[in-house]
Amino acid sequence: MIEINDVSLWYSPELQVLSNVNAFIDRGKKIVVCKASGSGKSSLLRFINGLERFQRGEVLVNGVSVMSPSTDIYKLRSRMGMVFQHFELYPHMTVMENITLAPIRVGKKKQEPG
Repeated sequence: MIEINDVSLWYSPELQVLSNVNAFIDRGKKIVVCKASGSGKSSLLRFINGLERFQRGEVLVNGVSVMSPSTDIYKLRSRMGMVFQHFELYPHMTVMENITLAPIRVGKKKQEPG
């Protein structure tokens, strides 16, 4: 479950990208975030993963605050997936090595032979 409460973000005093965003996404639900370029969609997703900080509000993932200093953000992230806009692959690795890197390294999954 993801809960977004009153989240706001400014990049400068003149540029507020997000204003009082509220959302509740139940476990297993899929949503689409669709807005114009530069409207804060990617920033919102980065907040949920704790990759970017916001000035006001709260984001909870399964009841855990993303911004709390006591939150183990790496443990929290290990239960989430995210595809970045510029999904660069490591050029020295095969496609299979690229897509299995996170589950093996972060998720501690065993690599199957073959």
